[in-house]
Amino acid sequence: MYLNKPVVIATTASLFFIGVAIAQWRGSDETTHASGFAGGNNLESRIQQLESTLDETLKIQTQLLELVNELSGRLLPDQDSSGTRNASLISPEQSAATGSSQPPSHSASGHTTRYDRMRESQMRRLTDAGLSPERAAFIVDKQERIQYEQMQLSYEYRYLKDKSSAAARALQEKIHTYSNPRRVFEQELNSDEFEQYLEAQGGRSELQIGDLLESTPAYEAGLRPGDKIIRYNNQRIFHMGDLRSQVYQVEPGKNVAVEIQRQGSSSSEIIYIPSGPLGIRG
Repeated sequence: MYLNKPVVIATTASLFFIGVAIAQWRGSDETTHASGFAGGNNLESRIQQLESTLDETLKIQTQLLELVNELSGRLLPDQDSSGTRNASLISPEQSAATGSSQPPSHSASGHTTRYDRMRESQMRRLTDAGLSPERAAFIVDKQERIQYEQMQLSYEYRYLKDKSSAAARALQEKIHTYSNPRRVFEQELNSDEFEQYLEAQGGRSELQIGDLLESTPAYEAGLRPGDKIIRYNNQRIFHMGDLRSQVYQVEPGKNVAVEIQRQGSSSSEIIYIPSGPLGIRG
């Protein structure tokens, strides 16, 4: 879908803060769990704190999504002068198919034109990256569905009575996945298609190391500023929030396979690092 520069910036910022908020919640989960044993806090108080934290995260997430939608409506071209936007599920083609002779209103027609133009631009970027028109159409449709399903999952979790249940934990994992469309497409697409999808989104994305603490697992393993982390424990890493999230998934005492790319190299390699925090500062 085509979005002009301000909307792209707003959308990117929204997804970033959503990822950070969820990562912080996951971090607070671990911190609270650890401190509970040290300070004697009971399980009930920790659960209440986690519920409160996640509720705030979902509120922020919803507000950010609403902001992106509002900015998109204000900044996209061909905005009708009345400032009123009508939601319609019927396209001109569907109207013709049903035999309706009534022409669409200026607002509805403008909305359909913008949608078609955004879809065409997104399709063009995907096919230019090497995807077939059929797969490009699948990705564009799936992107719209992902946003809906993510909001649906958040809504379901918000009104879940028992947030300590297995069902609640499963919902939390789904919300985490759907908050980043790349996570979904990594599962939906084959490896070649996924790389083409990333290229269409602005190129390959890996976590580039900015700095490390000395005498930490990452430093002792030979990682240095400028190196990139591609996968941790066979999970793709795009930013620091992804890395923190995956670190918490591996229990202590394990050696974790980490796919990296050295600065100045065009190939990747696998190294093994003890589980737990790595000592990377960004």
